[in-house]
Amino acid sequence: MTATSDSSGRRRIAILGGGMAGLTAAWRLSEPGWEDRFSRITVYQRGWRLGGKGASSRGANGRIEEHGLHILLGYYENSFRVVRQVYEQLDRASTAPDTPIKSWTDAFQPVSNVGFEDFDGTRWKHWVATFRPNGELPGEDHAESGAMTMAEFVSRSLRLVADFYGSLATPPPRHGLVLSARPEPPSDVRSSWQLAMDAVIPSLIAGATQAISMIQHARRSVSVEYGFLQSLGAALDGLHSAFRDLALQDDRARRLWSLLDLVMTTTRGILADGLLLDPRGFTAINDHDYRDWIRRHGASEETVDSALVRGMYDLTFANHHGDPARPRFAAGTGLFLSGKLFFDYRGSIFWKMTAGMGDVLFAPMYQALTERGVEFEFFTRVDSLGLDQTSQSIETVEIGRQVDIPGGAAAYQPLVDVGALPCFPDRPRAEIVGTDDDSLESFWSERPDQRRETLRRGQDFDDIVLAIPVGMHRFICNELIDASPAWAEMVDRVETTATKAIQLWLADNVTGVPSERSVTMTGYVEPFDTWSSMDHLLRHEDRHPNRKPASLVYLCNTMPTSWPTDPSDIGYTKRQNELVREEAIGFLDNELVDIWPAARDPESGGFRWDLLVGDDRDTGPNRFDSQYWRANVDPSDRYVLSLPGSERYRLRPDESGFENLFLAGDWTDSGLNAGCLEAATMSGLQAANAVLGVPRWADIKGFYPRDDPRI
Repeated sequence: MTATSDSSGRRRIAILGGGMAGLTAAWRLSEPGWEDRFSRITVYQRGWRLGGKGASSRGANGRIEEHGLHILLGYYENSFRVVRQVYEQLDRASTAPDTPIKSWTDAFQPVSNVGFEDFDGTRWKHWVATFRPNGELPGEDHAESGAMTMAEFVSRSLRLVADFYGSLATPPPRHGLVLSARPEPPSDVRSSWQLAMDAVIPSLIAGATQAISMIQHARRSVSVEYGFLQSLGAALDGLHSAFRDLALQDDRARRLWSLLDLVMTTTRGILADGLLLDPRGFTAINDHDYRDWIRRHGASEETVDSALVRGMYDLTFANHHGDPARPRFAAGTGLFLSGKLFFDYRGSIFWKMTAGMGDVLFAPMYQALTERGVEFEFFTRVDSLGLDQTSQSIETVEIGRQVDIPGGAAAYQPLVDVGALPCFPDRPRAEIVGTDDDSLESFWSERPDQRRETLRRGQDFDDIVLAIPVGMHRFICNELIDASPAWAEMVDRVETTATKAIQLWLADNVTGVPSERSVTMTGYVEPFDTWSSMDHLLRHEDRHPNRKPASLVYLCNTMPTSWPTDPSDIGYTKRQNELVREEAIGFLDNELVDIWPAARDPESGGFRWDLLVGDDRDTGPNRFDSQYWRANVDPSDRYVLSLPGSERYRLRPDESGFENLFLAGDWTDSGLNAGCLEAATMSGLQAANAVLGVPRWADIKGFYPRDDPRI
């Protein structure tokens, strides 16, 4: 820890980047009494918005415009704890009684439905599963800390199969998976496959459970594994042969087979690879791709290409270089995240925001942090970090002041009211900064800086929290890369991908899923394999001038792009956005109508363009121009991947290799090494803990470090 400080002995903290990781670090560092430790905490942010990849704003008619589809998962324990603390501090019921979102329960609603687009060999069908809510709430102070063991993961997976199977013939359990909206198969088919499953499932689950218990008790596994693996493999092979014909006649049988084969193959792999006793736990297989790993342990090709497996890759944008033909995802991370998703949720498996992410998360965080005395300098672009003569510490930060603000950069007030709700606008507030140039957020901004400045150690900062995504590091961290092989390897090996998103405001709900179910569907075809009904957001948008939308849908996917990006290619973003537009129009007209048959024009066979609510002067595909779309190709917007073999190259938040530099972001080794809000939150908390000089995992829930023998 650097000893540099101001004359009072208090240190100055500079947080570079205003995404979730940077704001969470600021939140922890600014806890009551922070003025005794620090003289200043400043967040430096390019452009006019906070939120990073999660930033949202309000556009025409007050409509919510996001970077993409954002949903909080029920195991996001640390994110919800921060959110609840923010809303508790703001106390909007007293301080802002007119605002429609006063508490965290107003800001988030539980959603129990997870869907897959399932191809039965002939046509696509919605497969919607419901995870029953439980009586818990995420973010409780009394929540247990720690992660499930490998044995617990296997046991809960087996229980999932039993619950799934039991739900086919009996009322669903209060907490577990149930199959929804299922057609009844013919009675002869139903009785055939149910008899087959009745004879096999209990013995498979009992055998696996017994093997796990024996291995744990004996602390050795070779003899137990050999006999059980032989019988498990034979049973699965025989069951698959018996099921092949039945599965063609009955969707439920085919889906149950996919789940059973996946769980049992995973169990076989865990036992065969000795993971129950390996102190590395899930990370022991992170050099393998998940699909390759389950295939190696006997998964059928039908399972490898099933909706369940495709959905896991699609929901995590797991395409190398954004190319759908190159799906890659670390096997251990895949198992770990699926276990957290299915077995560790509190209240509900999903929690959707009731307005934009900027509205319900980042605007409240900005308000609460400013109340605490944290300063924000908007329109401040970080261009480079410079080392001191010893190459041990950060000495300078070169910045570009994008606009001049009366009263200084910290005087900018970024929020506007939309329906009494504080929100970020879709462009700078021109009445304050004299411009509405929305390129100021872009890596390729055409607007020249007002001036360049140098922030200096001992004058402007003592410690730095670097919360700018790894995609930007090759442009701003050249001295660090040259001085540290670990930095060079991280920038090279922790890869990112561009993504794309569209939002559709529809005159009718033509999705085939009732609005009240608010389902998220994945596993469909390119170029937009994931979509989610977001009708609940419409109540927080202004009325559209022509027609009021009845439905709102978000769609997203990865986007193949060249990398690294050419900093001088000013027209790059515009071209990529135009490509998204072209792909979207083609997708609506050709692929989307296959899963939304009510959206098909009976005459042309393509999409009913009149469904799109917007400028009624437009006709045909031109009506799409009234919707919202974007290509997330900016280096700061690229999604961080969990590629096989890449985890070892992530740097921990407290191990930057430089004395006064701490790291925050979902690109770090945070204990949840995947691109998501929870990983960013955990990393921000760990960075702040390092600045404070307290243990890395202090007051962080739900995880242990990856080298802990318990995982």
